[in-house]
Amino acid sequence: MDVSNALEQIKNEFPHIRPYEEDDLEWWNEGLDLIDAGRLDQAEETFKKLTLSQPNHPDGVEGLAMVYTKKTDPHKAEIFYREAIRRAEARVEEGSMDPECVQRLRSDLDRLLKT
Repeated sequence: MDVSNALEQIKNEFPHIRPYEEDDLEWWNEGLDLIDAGRLDQAEETFKKLTLSQPNHPDGVEGLAMVYTKKTDPHKAEIFYREAIRRAEARVEEGSMDPECVQRLRSDLDRLLKT
């Protein structure tokens, strides 16, 4: 599975989610709270929706990477960390994100790959 196939599957799962048209301000925090509570399936759903509502931002795909890390699915986690890094690098280039965000994502990916 590559990231484009994974994202297409998410689009098919949530066809009602439209980019930039959702009330998604709290979805990141909700997803993190769900991970902390061990409700990984609900966290996964929240981050999938965030991925669709903010297609150029890394938060949704990073959240999915964290969920798949917790679910011990390193292949999916790696795919989504790499996509989060790609999106974050684009945001850094346009000046809307700090380079430290990319460094943190790379560290998370490195930690995953060492396990």
